Amino acid sequence: MTIDRSKDGGRVIAIVGSYEHILKSRVFGQYCTGLKHFRRVPSRRKARYVKFFEKRFARLSRVLEVVRIARIVDEVNKIIWMYRPVIVVVDDKLSKNIRYKQKVLESSPKPRYMDNLMTIADNLANYFRLMLDNPRKYWEKLKEFEK
Repeated sequence: MTIDRSKDGGRVIAIVGSYEHILKSRVFGQYCTGLKHFRRVPSRRKARYVKFFEKRFARLSRVLEVVRIARIVDEVNKIIWMYRPVIVVVDDKLSKNIRYKQKVLESSPKPRYMDNLMTIADNLANYFRLMLDNPRKYWEKLKEFEK
């Protein structure tokens, strides 16, 4: 399971998880082709990248076990304890507030297969941060994306 927040100070937190054997599979790697960390997408291409991510996420959602969006850390802790994952990779700025023994900081060494999952969580958090400008669209998309 991975937890990432949007770049603007944590207005949106994304929780994404899947089974280890799926994360290591070739199919998952193919589904993640073309995904970039949202911060690395040039500003002139962000709108196009958001549309690309929506389409790519339709495929990815088939292999993801957990997809949740939260606005406060208490919700995140409840979700973690509900699923009790083997490992939780957490954004460094959220780590103090996440209460779970098997947590690993995003900046520290972690299994390589977790990188794609972190990228998905980062993209989801920033995608929903952009949706906050239009609350109606935010809630509609939230229903579509969450599992």
